[in-house]
Amino acid sequence: MKIYLDQLGPQLNKALPAMIWLSGDEPLQMREASDLVRKTCREQGFSERELHDVDNGFDWRELINASNSMSLFSDKKLIELRLKASKLDDTARKTLQACLDDPSPDNILLLISPRIEAASTKTQWFRKLEAASLVVQIYPVDATRLPRWIQQRMQHHGLRVDPDAVQLLADRIEGNLLAADQEIEKLSLLFGKDAHITSERIARSVADNARYNIFGLVDACLGGNPRRALKTVRRMRDEGSEALMITAMLAKELRQLTDMGTRLQRGEAQSAVFQSHQVWKNKQALTEKALRRLKPATTMQLLDQVREVDLAVKGMHTAPPWVVLEQLVTRFASA
Repeated sequence: MKIYLDQLGPQLNKALPAMIWLSGDEPLQMREASDLVRKTCREQGFSERELHDVDNGFDWRELINASNSMSLFSDKKLIELRLKASKLDDTARKTLQACLDDPSPDNILLLISPRIEAASTKTQWFRKLEAASLVVQIYPVDATRLPRWIQQRMQHHGLRVDPDAVQLLADRIEGNLLAADQEIEKLSLLFGKDAHITSERIARSVADNARYNIFGLVDACLGGNPRRALKTVRRMRDEGSEALMITAMLAKELRQLTDMGTRLQRGEAQSAVFQSHQVWKNKQALTEKALRRLKPATTMQLLDQVREVDLAVKGMHTAPPWVVLEQLVTRFASA
């Protein structure tokens, strides 16, 4: 059965299924959902926990052995599989189905994976697994739902909060739920239960936890967001980052885009091109968007501009290094 995250607690209290599959890419929600499953299982007698990290080299016979082996310390056991990818090969699918076809009342299987691809959810094997288990797809909290999420989190900590304070915090953390949770907990410690949180208190006590780093900068450039890219590079400058380090990372991305774009123009399959450049699933959508926008001729021109930044850092350019770098970033994100 497929359910939403907010239905997980009530559903677990009704009955524990043979298998629970948590799927998503948002760290805080995935962590809390996993903790909730573990806590409920312990309360219902599944006091032993066996953990397996599953990658391409995982031997699925280990799961069969784990399911068949007696618990050393208790009558019941939670078997936890941390999957590196949500796409399962034939051996994995058959092994999981075998566990569900003949489930042991003494074992519960917990799968934790990245987001399940939409195409997989339409397959026969997935629907069969879904019918015999509990599948929770955990989605990121988007900008429209973030203020409500913050308000509920504040209430959970016993805080009363003004709407403008909620919005200010949402602006500061920019979708980083882990940062939001840390800041709300800090506010609770600073001001105590039943405290009234105003925007002034947020402004004084909440650190700016937006992820102003090189990876966020690259994502903004790939995603075609010049405003965010420029804001990020200026914050990195203010925090003491080195222009050459930023330029080196941008150059690496541009060289990769140039090669991938050239190969795609020759008619090579995108999946093969991405695989050869190790473009991970969580970055494929951004990379695909960038390749549609930036043709090899453009990325090569941007690489020429990278060399201008290098010259500026060495004092061999008329403009200051950060000015040239800002021009590069803006063009990368808007070309």
